[in-house]
Amino acid sequence: MYLASLGLALHLILPQIPGIERSLVLVSDSSGPLIAAAFLAILASQMCYAELLGRSTGAAAGIVPSAKRRRVGLGRWFMLRLTLAEHGAARVLPGGGSSAAAVTYTGLRSRGLRPTRIGLTVATISLLVYGTLGVIFLGSLLYLTLDHALGRATTTAALVVFVLTLCLVLLGYLAYLRPLTAKRLMAGFFYALGRLFRRRSWSRKRTEVWAARIVVNLKMEARALREQLLGHPLVAIRLGVLALGYWGFDALCLLIIFLAFGVSVDPIELLVAYGVATTFGSLPLTPGGLGVFEATMLATLALLGVGYEAAIPVLGYRLFNFWLPIPLALILYPTLHIGASKYARQEDPKKPTAPRKKRF
Repeated sequence: MYLASLGLALHLILPQIPGIERSLVLVSDSSGPLIAAAFLAILASQMCYAELLGRSTGAAAGIVPSAKRRRVGLGRWFMLRLTLAEHGAARVLPGGGSSAAAVTYTGLRSRGLRPTRIGLTVATISLLVYGTLGVIFLGSLLYLTLDHALGRATTTAALVVFVLTLCLVLLGYLAYLRPLTAKRLMAGFFYALGRLFRRRSWSRKRTEVWAARIVVNLKMEARALREQLLGHPLVAIRLGVLALGYWGFDALCLLIIFLAFGVSVDPIELLVAYGVATTFGSLPLTPGGLGVFEATMLATLALLGVGYEAAIPVLGYRLFNFWLPIPLALILYPTLHIGASKYARQEDPKKPTAPRKKRF
């Protein structure tokens, strides 16, 4: 109910910004073929993610050829259904990425994959997808800074975020090489931060627990990167291209929607606003970034000089990006477990069964 009411409010209130008459004109004059092209673009984005998921799963399970993956129930059609179910869950259930990871886990577990292999797959997907998004975000911040579109305070904040992101990358590398050193650095940072804000309940033991959790997660991500990517350069390039294609086709859908509604905008500025809004929309504040993405997108476009008419195509894009996976997930999620008994023990075909106890 919260999700539906918030979405309804956005789609009823935001069009009033340019005026109801102008909104109706934009909708009525929209191009049908371009709307169809936008649908194909968002479909291509989902297919890139599905292929990325399939290749990462195959690499984790040691099943690289696509024909062999199809025989064991990990074909492209299954991965596309799993992708749509995963993204639909991330837009409805609380937790966003954690809910999507849970759907991925149950779907791959039904195909007989071990939890360790599934964890490696999820870590690799997260690293590639959000790592690519981080590069897009840093490029957007750099463009806004060099274009002098931000004020002094906002520019300083952008540079701080840029430096913190680079520090996080270095911390992940350090967590893989020397986890104890990384843990001490993180614990000292959190403890100093808590003392700076004079939090009396802030204890060193709590900071050490938090630091240990962060270091373990970063070490798992770095291990996934090393095991699946660094040892196979060609595979790494293909997976990186698929991750870039996932975000690229999604951004292309946004650009086509602007063209379909006849709202003029510089494609580079639109991509910059997309990078900023998508990054903030990925934060676990609301399901699927609903409300956060729209507000950040319109605010960034306003900084770049785009008029208020951008509200209509932004909402049109969210119909494809946010709302479309929800009904598809409701339809496709029950189909993920069809034939699960056939693949339930495919990784352990020779595992001995426990002897039956004799009854006297």
